[in-house]
Amino acid sequence: MMLDFLLSLDKSLLVLINSQWTASWADHFFPFITDLHKTSFFKTVLVPLVLGLFIWRRGLKKGLVIFFLCVAAIGLSDVVGNKAFKKTVQRPRPGDTPGLHVIVRAPYGGYSFVSNHSTNMFCFAAFTGLIFPAAAVPTFALALVIGYSRIYNGVHFPTDVLGGALLGMAFGILFAFLCQKILAKMDEKKAVPS
Repeated sequence: MMLDFLLSLDKSLLVLINSQWTASWADHFFPFITDLHKTSFFKTVLVPLVLGLFIWRRGLKKGLVIFFLCVAAIGLSDVVGNKAFKKTVQRPRPGDTPGLHVIVRAPYGGYSFVSNHSTNMFCFAAFTGLIFPAAAVPTFALALVIGYSRIYNGVHFPTDVLGGALLGMAFGILFAFLCQKILAKMDEKKAVPS
């Protein structure tokens, strides 16, 4: 009974965001922002910029450690989201759900739960926010916008986004603690005179 109520609420919120809380600017903005990671700008500018910022803030060795652990966290959370959740739960996308009429504004494939876009972005936000606290607000704001875009574009239910966010944050926190331990060990080695 409770599950039926939650699923009904989930669908109602999807319809509100996707079909009623709309605007012409949003119809262009959210499809663009949702797949920003597929653009050459993302690969050639944003990824090197993040690497450069990590190195600038913590030096070459630590910056590289932070960057590669961040990539590992996102990669692992993405695999778990896809293999352990999507392929196990096999929830149809909103556009493939019988009796549900949504406006699909972005391409999609595969199953719906969890949203890997949300998983990846919230993983990045949690990891980066713990390593660089000043980055927490902008990275979580971006993760929220990406998560919202998935619902607005009609390719995920709100619970897909919430589940993805929780999964991503769990991996981001786990890898941030691992990163902090490695950075502390690096500091210890540096402090010991040779």
